[in-house]
Amino acid sequence: MPPLPPMRFSFLAPCCWLLATCYLLLTACQPPEYNQKKEIEHGEVNLDLRNKKVQLLYNLRDKRKTDSLLLFLNDRDVTLRYLAALSFASVRDTNAIAALAPLLQDPVEDVRVAAAFSLGQIGSAKCEGPLIAAFMSKDSLSEHQRFNAVVLEAVGKCGTRKSLIQIAATTTYLPSDTLLLEGQCRAILRFALRDSAIIEASATQKMVEYVGNENIPAPARLVAAYYLARAKGITLDSAQAVTIGLGFVRAVNAPEVRAQIALALGKSGTSPAFGMLSKVIKTEQDWRVKCEIIKALGKFTYDTARVLVAERLYDPNPHVGRAAAEFFVESGRPQDGQWYWRMARDNPSWPMPMQIALYHAANKNLSFRSDSTAKSDVNWRLKQLFQQSKNPFDRASCLRGLAEHGWNYTWIHQYGFNDPNAAVKMAATEVLVSIMSRADFWAHFGESAKGVRRTLYNYTREVVANGDPGMISMLAPAFSTKNPQNLRDIRDSTRLEDFREAFGKLKMPRDYEAIAALEKSIAYLEGRTEPALPKIPQNHPIDWERLQVVADQTEVSIQTAKGTIVLELWPQWAPGSVANFIELAGKGFYNGKVFHRVVADHVIQTGCPRGDGSGSLDYSIRTEIGLTWYDQSGLLGMASNGFDTEGTQFFITHSARVHLDGNYTIFGRVKSGMEVVDNILPGDIMEKVTVKY
Repeated sequence: MPPLPPMRFSFLAPCCWLLATCYLLLTACQPPEYNQKKEIEHGEVNLDLRNKKVQLLYNLRDKRKTDSLLLFLNDRDVTLRYLAALSFASVRDTNAIAALAPLLQDPVEDVRVAAAFSLGQIGSAKCEGPLIAAFMSKDSLSEHQRFNAVVLEAVGKCGTRKSLIQIAATTTYLPSDTLLLEGQCRAILRFALRDSAIIEASATQKMVEYVGNENIPAPARLVAAYYLARAKGITLDSAQAVTIGLGFVRAVNAPEVRAQIALALGKSGTSPAFGMLSKVIKTEQDWRVKCEIIKALGKFTYDTARVLVAERLYDPNPHVGRAAAEFFVESGRPQDGQWYWRMARDNPSWPMPMQIALYHAANKNLSFRSDSTAKSDVNWRLKQLFQQSKNPFDRASCLRGLAEHGWNYTWIHQYGFNDPNAAVKMAATEVLVSIMSRADFWAHFGESAKGVRRTLYNYTREVVANGDPGMISMLAPAFSTKNPQNLRDIRDSTRLEDFREAFGKLKMPRDYEAIAALEKSIAYLEGRTEPALPKIPQNHPIDWERLQVVADQTEVSIQTAKGTIVLELWPQWAPGSVANFIELAGKGFYNGKVFHRVVADHVIQTGCPRGDGSGSLDYSIRTEIGLTWYDQSGLLGMASNGFDTEGTQFFITHSARVHLDGNYTIFGRVKSGMEVVDNILPGDIMEKVTVKY
């Protein structure tokens, strides 16, 4: 069949008859009640959280009640249809596809948007046909750009390579078509970020062109830059690097775009890319962009990047200085081992994390054979810093540095396992497992390797016996086929009584990570396939009474020694998360909690009752996905170990984090105090968290 004549939005042109057939087959499989025409409302969606019917829909989503939610997809009340449709963005049940598809033709656009978004979240190949058939190609007045943009992104989550080629080939969007351009970019990105990534050279070229075109709206350029930085399996040549570099220069007022472009330039590895990075690193003012430039320089020849990064060690921003020091951990070379040692030794006024990182780089690259004095001094200094530091996260970093010399294993065990802080104990377990998993284990330990292997294995049994959930959660890599030290052939490795007894010391859902690690370890030792992660049933319903006092003016203040962060909350998108958050804040739970995780130009994370990132309380809450995206800095999200494992931990973004979209709850944003967020470091404390209604 010849292609249809070109139209303004040419996405639907090819194979229209096939898509229509697929759509008819899909809708024909619906239960009779979904094909019945009912009188429906054409009004506006009203998410009044005091409305009992609205509460009912949120409760059904929270309980993951597919059958009950399906009954509301044909409700005459527009709000209930909308909420039922949007619920499947969180429930993600393929059994809802046939019932959701007709809502793509709903007379109310909000309902159509919710249905399209949820079909994308479900991600089944069966969703592609209805989505493409629903795309409004004849939208000359641009009245349906929002819907079409959501459809495009949804297709990116479930479509075929043919759809990717068609989306990338669309050239008729104008710079004023902001939402469509962003939807096109998000579609191409979603194809690339799927578990089975779909990459096309034409799509990559489209993203290159958009990044380099200052007339393309900033939201679309951000997503395009994110694609070039994050998509695996793409290659960028010199000509593309030049275009991308021009995009960096033109993104004067868009530091988040520049940050992703920097990573994309690093990925290209070309001479023009290095030329651009070596120039802009000297003039860039935004700390987030500096950190990403340093990371990007790690993709080039070390000798060409070394001097550029070394200068950043003197940057006044602690994130930048640490990023520079960690560059030498990741990319350093043996010939500079003594230089790393001297830089750390001769600059005791530098922040502790920088000193530790440089000693870490030195320990990784020095050898006792040729640098015995420096090597001995580095290990001695790391041990001294460990014993002197009052910050547990610095002590944990010392252990990681010491682990580069595997013979420190007994010291790490003695001091790490007996440290009073859970984060240090967890780090000690992690690094002992890393020593056990060294590719050069037998060469490193020589004739003693067999005995060291046995001792390290005994340390893992000690972890299991003591029942510490944070430490247990670090064990899985040791008991894995990826570990070159096959622990199955150790004489007592089949004695699994203590592994099974450890389950009695753990509690679901509080210790979800540890339980999953134990199950994987036992399966490995028994020679079984790695088990699927356990699913957590609903165990903490939404507290609607508490939510009745939350209004638009409700604020949460987080007081720290560096200033106050003020948050606004979004209960309409995530009522369970908001109710849980204000309950914990009201009880004083968050007071004194540490920021245990800080990743530069990513997030700051806190709320762990143990302070090591592995803790929770005796319940969990549900993942709540709304029509919100991680497209800006200062967004408030729930930390998780997978869908429906959230509890007390939350994070705040430094920048747009597009790869988190659709997987992590967003329940608010920073209203003021973003400069405080940017200054938070690991070990900083939430002194007091208060809710102002």
